[in-house]
Amino acid sequence: MGRTIPSFTIATVLEKKIWKQYRKFLNNKSDRKVLDNMFSTAMLYSSACSYSVIPIRIHSIMMSIVFHHYKILNERLDSKNMFFFKEKGNNVINHNSSIILQNELEKWKTYSEILRKLNRDLFNKMLQLSLYKYSSSIDAKGKEFSTESLLISLIFDQHKMMLLNSFF
Repeated sequence: MGRTIPSFTIATVLEKKIWKQYRKFLNNKSDRKVLDNMFSTAMLYSSACSYSVIPIRIHSIMMSIVFHHYKILNERLDSKNMFFFKEKGNNVINHNSSIILQNELEKWKTYSEILRKLNRDLFNKMLQLSLYKYSSSIDAKGKEFSTESLLISLIFDQHKMMLLNSFF
């Protein structure tokens, strides 16, 4: 008999257990609560995580957290009439981009397909802008680290936005 794949909610709980040691050594209870909230945020996108069938669970969890942060930052900027994420010129990936980048985009396509239209459009915008800005950096690490490179590029972009707009 084949094995049943657990729901992504269960997979998230299992992944959270893996990070238990990390959580244990955080400075205080409030930091632990923040980490718990981050894992809870991933549950908001459990359908997309499950549908994407990304074999490394933490990648989908991290993408969900990064996407949720992107949504929040976008909403805050909109309320202040600021536009960090709007790129001048063409913000679409060149069709001649590397195979590594094209494969990475394709991998996350199934994640976005299950999202509601507004979220799907925002998710695709997030990917396109970051990939456009940091495509050479993502390629530099090679295909073995393409997902990690994408995630760090997204985090880097969001961090820059927070620094420029005094979110800290």
